[in-house]
Amino acid sequence: MTYGIRSLGRLWRYDRGLLLAYGLVAAFLLVFVVGPLVRVAFEPTFADWRQVFSTPRWRGASLNTLTMLVLSTVSSLLVGTLYAYAVTRARVPGAGFFSVVPLFLLLTPPFVAGLAFILLLGRRGLVTYQLLGLETSIYGWHGLWLAQTLSFFPVAYLVLRGAFAAIDPGLEQAARGLGASRAQVLRTVTLPLATPGLLAAALFIAIGVLGDFGNPMLVGGRFQVLATAVYTQLSGWASFGTSAALGLLLLVPAVLLFAAQQWVQGATRERFATVGGRGSSLPAPSVSPALRWGLFAFCVLVTLFVAASHGVVLMGAFTRLWGVDFGLTFEHVAYVLGQFGGLGNSLRFAAAAALLCTVVAAVAAYLVQRAKVPLRRGLDLATLLPAAIPGTLMGVAFVLAFNQPTFRLTGTASIIVIAMAISYLPVGYRVCAAAMDQLKASLDESAANLGASKLRILATITAPLVRQALMAAFVFSFVRAVGTLSTVIFLVSFDTPLASVAILNLADQGRWGRAAALASALVAVTMLSLGLLYLLTGRSLKPLAESAHAGA
Repeated sequence: MTYGIRSLGRLWRYDRGLLLAYGLVAAFLLVFVVGPLVRVAFEPTFADWRQVFSTPRWRGASLNTLTMLVLSTVSSLLVGTLYAYAVTRARVPGAGFFSVVPLFLLLTPPFVAGLAFILLLGRRGLVTYQLLGLETSIYGWHGLWLAQTLSFFPVAYLVLRGAFAAIDPGLEQAARGLGASRAQVLRTVTLPLATPGLLAAALFIAIGVLGDFGNPMLVGGRFQVLATAVYTQLSGWASFGTSAALGLLLLVPAVLLFAAQQWVQGATRERFATVGGRGSSLPAPSVSPALRWGLFAFCVLVTLFVAASHGVVLMGAFTRLWGVDFGLTFEHVAYVLGQFGGLGNSLRFAAAAALLCTVVAAVAAYLVQRAKVPLRRGLDLATLLPAAIPGTLMGVAFVLAFNQPTFRLTGTASIIVIAMAISYLPVGYRVCAAAMDQLKASLDESAANLGASKLRILATITAPLVRQALMAAFVFSFVRAVGTLSTVIFLVSFDTPLASVAILNLADQGRWGRAAALASALVAVTMLSLGLLYLLTGRSLKPLAESAHAGA
């Protein structure tokens, strides 16, 4: 503590600008990350906890949540790993085309997968009812499992694609040269070296599944999970204590997974390190023809499923009454044209949140990685903390913390923007920190010897050198914030409508055509925005791929 106070004193004497930036970032994290979590932790009373643990409905919701956590994480990780291996190591035909297919799912709000499943496989679905004449129900755990697998496998794919690409093929070729079979190389060399990526992907997917709110609302039916129970208790019954207690239950597996991932990654960092030695120009060992063509068929199947899920939503936007009258209509499109408020808010808020997230992430990464400020370990943990917090719990925490008469922010644009930025701050921070860690310290030392302050070094040297990482953080935050739902659904008001919330409400009311039209419009404007950004910033940027690689 004494050392920290002395360090702050030196900053006050020699670099007050850096001290100011340090104070602003620390205050932001304390007020909008640590403070709300402390507030929600003290909200439930003993009676609330007793009700949660003694009510069979809540125990069932907890068990359902754990069941979906395991099923959806395993299936998403399996599909993402196979897909990433197919396009990076197996070199299936058309690998370049297949490599961009999952990116389209990242541009789509996660709960749109649930909407697509209803239109495809529901009781009046295009495939089940119109083509096969079946009246099956997609509602329940099985529909939710499929929807979450389709929603979250792109996360695993992006992380594992970077992990597989970072493996030195020379290690695999050496194993083959020593007589190992293809299966032995895959089992003893390739997959162990991809372990950090597998752990990171599993963590990201698990946190996403725990906080997923849209898919359980759309296709969960009577299969209730904790995320929907939290929302129902808060919005329907105004039971803050029970809602907070249920949300805190979500925190238990999330924190355990986060701690396990951090521990395993730290303990095996040196064992699985592959970058830093002399690189190899050797190609990766070829896989067996049977495996290669099997993976090709798998990629084709996934691509067709992705195309069908997007196509059916677009088709629904122009269908008069889904499942009854498939006549062409522009009524739903006309409805969307009157919803510019929600669409505009989604774009504006997401852009502001992405900018805020990038600035905070860059300054925090500089303070921790380059400036070596006191208490930087605490700053590092506070920045990464939202990665372990399900979005539903964060929404309840924001409502409790910022709905007080003396400090009321709920329902305003400011709190929605801050909530969006907080949600994706850990990824932006990891991206920026990884890029700054690659810069030589002599750059800062040379500039400091010439009299430059730390902030000036950040603005004129560090930031320009890591501009691609900054752009990656911005694009990733923007794309995910446009369709975010779990946190912001607790914070929106009549004056701050969002397209994602409107889509969920329309689908919940059975207005499939309007929901599909609004979802298609949201995806279209997101892609147009990214295209414009791509043209303005240059074609050398590969933001999404870089953010995923750094996140691993």
